[in-house]
Amino acid sequence: MMSTEYNWLIKNPEIEMTYAGEYIAILGESVVAHGRDFKKVLKEAEKQGDAPFIHKVPSSDKELVV
Repeated sequence: MMSTEYNWLIKNPEIEMTYAGEYIAILGESVVAHGRDFKKVLKEAEKQGDAPFIHKVPSSDKELVV
């Protein structure tokens, strides 16, 4: 089963354009922290709730081939 946060991210692709090249922490249906330093993003997100969903957004200048 997919998490609420993952489903929200998939349904809102503009989030990845906004935070290109950064880590984003999502709780529920909102970005609660973001930045280039994983540990700082995690620490900030954990202040706002348990078990944040953290995703590394690819840089917009890089092509992702799957």
